[in-house]
Amino acid sequence: MRAPQVALLASLLAACGPGEAPPPPNVIVLSLDTVRADRLGCYGAEGVRTPGLDALAAAADRYRTCIATAPWTLPSHASMFTGLFPFEHGTHGFRVEEYVDNAHPLHPDHLTLAEGLAAAGYETAAFVANTVYLANRFGLAQGFDTYEVRRQDAAAMTDRALGFLDERGADRPCFLFVNYMDAHRPYGMASAEELARLADAEHPAKLLERLCEQVMVQGAAPGELADRVSALYDEGLGQLDEEVGRLLKGLEARGLLEDALVVVTSDHGEAFGDHGIVEHGKDVYESLVAVPLIVKWPGQTEAVEREEVASLVDLPGLIARSLPGEAGELLRRNFPRLPGSHPVTSEVHFARPRELQLYGARFQRERVSLREGSYKLIAGPEGDELYNLAVDPEELDDLTGREPDRALALRSRLDSFLDSNAYRGERLSPVPASAAQAAETRALGYGGSK
Repeated sequence: MRAPQVALLASLLAACGPGEAPPPPNVIVLSLDTVRADRLGCYGAEGVRTPGLDALAAAADRYRTCIATAPWTLPSHASMFTGLFPFEHGTHGFRVEEYVDNAHPLHPDHLTLAEGLAAAGYETAAFVANTVYLANRFGLAQGFDTYEVRRQDAAAMTDRALGFLDERGADRPCFLFVNYMDAHRPYGMASAEELARLADAEHPAKLLERLCEQVMVQGAAPGELADRVSALYDEGLGQLDEEVGRLLKGLEARGLLEDALVVVTSDHGEAFGDHGIVEHGKDVYESLVAVPLIVKWPGQTEAVEREEVASLVDLPGLIARSLPGEAGELLRRNFPRLPGSHPVTSEVHFARPRELQLYGARFQRERVSLREGSYKLIAGPEGDELYNLAVDPEELDDLTGREPDRALALRSRLDSFLDSNAYRGERLSPVPASAAQAAETRALGYGGSK
């Protein structure tokens, strides 16, 4: 831990003396792995029922636009925890030519939200269903008193979170982080035994593999197969929503919801064939990076629609705003970003091992997007792309040839932002995966065939 970080934590501890400020709220953060904003009822989705999340949004701030900092789990969660973009915290992929883990873990020099809240007197606990890129070996457990990683469905995750709340004492506030995986492959978190009983035509992972082959290998249109896979995704999302609703009702029944700060978001979206892409982790188009952000402040009872473009880097700053007194002020200084106060970028750095083996060089590239108003620039090695999302939300009409001045201006601002804030610290190599972790990596669709 670097010296300025130690000094900050010492200052936080000193600022948390008894009787100096009102009691801080409990903080609940729900990370809904792979959930697209446009698949939730409160974001205008048609034909999809998400009553649990919709009820929360009816008494909370809902950001119309929130952009994940990356289209996959590790760098996006590192951004949620540090308030930094991947090019600033360095926790992202790197180029490889063989089957190895190609993701830098989070360096311990970075101050995390959990560390800051722990120093401010919080009990910190995380219950995580993503056993691959949220595993301890990638460094995201920094600052958590409890960091439990177990591949479980939403019902089990809700049970574990409520059990923690029942078991803990009430002598200090808590920061509870829960990661749900039911909208991620294989959609619904069925057990291996349950999946083995399914015919190929009903097996979500096998149907998904067929769609990947059809779209990304054969180059064919997604067609009816994409509709079937998308429906399975919605089923997993419905299962997830039911359990999020049960968690929120459990908080209410325990008298913990009204005065809590509750944040719901996702680390990335999911593609079903648009732009020749299936699943996630491969590019920075909207289907892969447009995620929900719902924030219920302590005591809030009415819905507020927020127009500012938000990013996952804003989570620590938003949470720091809820802390009273000097401790809150110190955290706000360390996590200063808030929606609308900074450029909003999203990044992808090279392919995961599975893409490397199955799709060759196509995804062996770095791409970065910049949002400014309704315009979005995507910068990459094949050339830049420019879209006006107000009239072209599916990013089909590249405007670089018709609006070259705007494209050049956005590229200049993007380059300046990247150059001035780039991470230049030590890059950590991932701890080698065990045999069990490698098998789990393949089960979740990240791994290669070895």
